[in-house]
Amino acid sequence: MLSGIPDRRADQDSGRLIADRYLLHDILGRGGMGTVWRAHDQLLDRQVAAKELHIATDGDEDHRVRMRRAVREARAVARVPHPHVIGVHDLVEYEDRLWIVMELVQGPSLADRVARSGPLTPQHTAALGLQLLYALNAVHDAGTLHRDVKPANVLLRPDGGAVLTDFGIAALDDGEFLTTTGQLVGSIEYMAPERALAQESGPASDLWSLGATLVTVCGGRSPFRRPAYPATLHAVVYDEAALPERLGPLRPVVEALLRKGPGERPTAADVKVALQRVAAGETDIDPLPAADPRAYRPAPSTVTSAAPSTLSAAGSTGGSVNDAVTVTDLHRQPVRAGDTLVVPAGGTGSGAGGGIGGTAAHPALPAPASRPRRGKWLVPVIAGVAVLAVGTGGGLFLVGAPPFQDRGQGQEGRAYDREQGRGSAKDQGQEKANDQGEGREEGTELPVVTSVVQAVGSDVGWQPVEKAAVQKGDSVTVRFQGGEWSVDREQMPMTGPAGYDAENDRLLEFAEHCKVAPEAPFGTLLTRLAGKRASSVLAVGDAATFRAGGDGVVELRINDDEGCLHDNEGELTVSVEVTHTP
Repeated sequence: MLSGIPDRRADQDSGRLIADRYLLHDILGRGGMGTVWRAHDQLLDRQVAAKELHIATDGDEDHRVRMRRAVREARAVARVPHPHVIGVHDLVEYEDRLWIVMELVQGPSLADRVARSGPLTPQHTAALGLQLLYALNAVHDAGTLHRDVKPANVLLRPDGGAVLTDFGIAALDDGEFLTTTGQLVGSIEYMAPERALAQESGPASDLWSLGATLVTVCGGRSPFRRPAYPATLHAVVYDEAALPERLGPLRPVVEALLRKGPGERPTAADVKVALQRVAAGETDIDPLPAADPRAYRPAPSTVTSAAPSTLSAAGSTGGSVNDAVTVTDLHRQPVRAGDTLVVPAGGTGSGAGGGIGGTAAHPALPAPASRPRRGKWLVPVIAGVAVLAVGTGGGLFLVGAPPFQDRGQGQEGRAYDREQGRGSAKDQGQEKANDQGEGREEGTELPVVTSVVQAVGSDVGWQPVEKAAVQKGDSVTVRFQGGEWSVDREQMPMTGPAGYDAENDRLLEFAEHCKVAPEAPFGTLLTRLAGKRASSVLAVGDAATFRAGGDGVVELRINDDEGCLHDNEGELTVSVEVTHTP
């Protein structure tokens, strides 16, 4: 958005003393979550790395609870005396910011090493994999998880040894942040499927990320990276990994680590033995067994024609729905990519009702004999049942339960009227699921909930969500899923849907004319309903819900007006959920 702004931050903060102890020198790196400085510990007279998180510590009570949790986890890692785990020296809250003071590793990241010199051999990769496995075992024994294992978070010492880093950041990115607001934070291509779907994660999730890291290091390319964020998310959840031939004897190991179900993955002990053999030069590596042989085998599903739910099966080309499959146990029935789920308000319960394009009942499908493969398994997402599917444009769709409940989490959306300057906010709620469909009068039509996930670019103005057509009275929920963007790729940090904090927003006061919503910070995710007459602009933040005052199409954009977009960078992935009650 902005050009010609001097990078005053580095000059101003160099020489700054943090907590009367850590003297900042030069910037080592900057990312969406924080800025890493080379610093000098004046008390112990040593060089350290100080990471300033781009998250204030003076938020609401929920925010403070999460921050305390992150501090606890980082302190747990600090107590892990392991040569392949970064040394965390201190955590400091200073001027409403959290700083993580770490060991300074004089070497590149594993990602930089591969980018500069090319992929490693299977033997070299296995040797590094063993070091990372030992590090993860130590962290897991300490009662915490890493959650963000990827090549960029592995540093290489001068002797070539691997060091796993960025634990404190991972603690902020996951746990309650993920399961209460539905945000996807971090590198989705290295995020285990259960984490991407907000399910319970554990040590097996870190092992999955280790597998994706080993493929990237040895194969030269991330196995799930796709051209667009939604396609990458779909690949992580549904696709088998794209494994190059050069993996050689490492292939059976990573195939096992990248199995979709946590229980299907091998134990750390089995992975250790296999990696040791590959590192020793052996080539005949057997497939690794699952930690839980019974994992993800669907139980028999009882099927009945009484009080059915209607699962409308649309083709993957996005055509009209002509068929309906009647089932009772949605959690155990496979669903095809492209399916649309019609559910009663507040849950996924059974109950007769109309589907889209007809409700003719067909014989129920029998339960599958084994766990469905590639795009055939149904999983719960946060609150309610949801299905990931790909439509005609290659975009990712989430179709399922009514809009998620905020439970008081995240930033509340506010509507901004540019002419009158008024703001309003509406809470989002969700009734308790009624799994038996009781209490609904016979003949009552079911609400239809459709959600589209779309990438919103920072260098484009209003972007219509074509498949999110809205009728008057519909409830619309716009929800941030992941990603980051900046209004100036050279001078401003990356930010999320809430836009810049007050300090960074003040740096842009001279460009107030570039704001679409004057009362919201630069970089805020905005939405509106475009119809015969455009509605007021709504600042979304993490999530916002509104009721449509007329027919139209949902539009999204960054808070940065036309004429100011040329130097923007990044994109957000956003879901738009439309609940229509016939």
